Amino acid sequence: MMKRLLPLLPLFYHLNVSALSTTSVSPLPTAAGVATAYNRFAALQDCPVVTTPLLESPLINQQLHCRLLVKAECLQYTGSFKFRGAFNRLLTLQKESPDAAAKGVIAFSSGNFGQALAAAATSLKIPCSIVSPHDAPSVKLDRIQQYGANLVISKAKAGENREVAASALAQELSETKGLTLLHPFEDANVVHGQGTCGMEVMDQCQALIGDSPDYILVPCGGGGLTAGINLAVDQKQTTTQIYTIEPRGFDDHAQSFQRGQRLSLAELYPNSSDNNNYPDRSVFCDALMAGAPGPTTWQINQPRLAGALESSGDASAANAMKIAFDHYRLVLEPSGALGLAAILDGQLPPEKIRNKTVVVIASGGNIDLDTFAKLMGCMNDSNT
Repeated sequence: MMKRLLPLLPLFYHLNVSALSTTSVSPLPTAAGVATAYNRFAALQDCPVVTTPLLESPLINQQLHCRLLVKAECLQYTGSFKFRGAFNRLLTLQKESPDAAAKGVIAFSSGNFGQALAAAATSLKIPCSIVSPHDAPSVKLDRIQQYGANLVISKAKAGENREVAASALAQELSETKGLTLLHPFEDANVVHGQGTCGMEVMDQCQALIGDSPDYILVPCGGGGLTAGINLAVDQKQTTTQIYTIEPRGFDDHAQSFQRGQRLSLAELYPNSSDNNNYPDRSVFCDALMAGAPGPTTWQINQPRLAGALESSGDASAANAMKIAFDHYRLVLEPSGALGLAAILDGQLPPEKIRNKTVVVIASGGNIDLDTFAKLMGCMNDSNT
């Protein structure tokens, strides 16, 4: 393929915009940084980062008239792609600032990054604390502790975004205890680690089909995985087009992309504290409820994205979870199923993907059995 040309230019929570940084990290993540992380993992003996498979179903391919490949990041260590970024960030910290690593790290997370960082820190013998919202799924909170981190619970005030509350408490504890504060997506070395998923996709597609994929759909919260994959595509110099997919009602990337500027949920939905105003908002996609695109990730993603989509809703995610289980033998959480859901729902038009190769990132599978069973049994429930 030719080198890609950049184009020219949960419940809703009332977000405190002042708590959202508008300053990107320095230096910005780079394609070369993604390649370095990819090579670092490959060279590391007994590296815990899993090379996850690309799976396909002939029946689904026939139904969609395309070659659909599912990148099973739900099979990654700790159950999501987040381990890639967490492990790369801590490897870098240990090399560049061994004293800071020895003192410990802290982060805020609704679950997946927290689990990943806890496991990565334990494997590297780095003390770790995680601040999580009080309403994060219990299975994720339990795993954070089981992986060896100190768990701190934050509770948002009325009208305050849960992620903003958690990040503020993590910042406070970082300053008072002298811990290195790590961000789940606004961090160059985290983004570089996440980008190794994209490098794998490119190499696996080359081996499987002799070419790069035509499209990649990425579930998106703060934009770190999307940014990493965009940089991987840059590194491979292909024409692959990247689309994000967000939960219903958490479409800050989609709205920002359409309007040409970075916007927060609070700006988009100023009355979001009134739940009756948004009856179709996502409840189950807890892993993708960031309040706005990250300023760093947005700088990378905005000029590179082919498009940004909003999910049809939690019922759509539940249907995709069932298809993933029936046809790919994967257990996905709702957030991790959004890419597959978008394709099944025709959000990329059938004529657009016909006879093309499409990769969807199945970004995570951290879900408790009761919730999984509930979603499998209520796919046709309009309140799902």
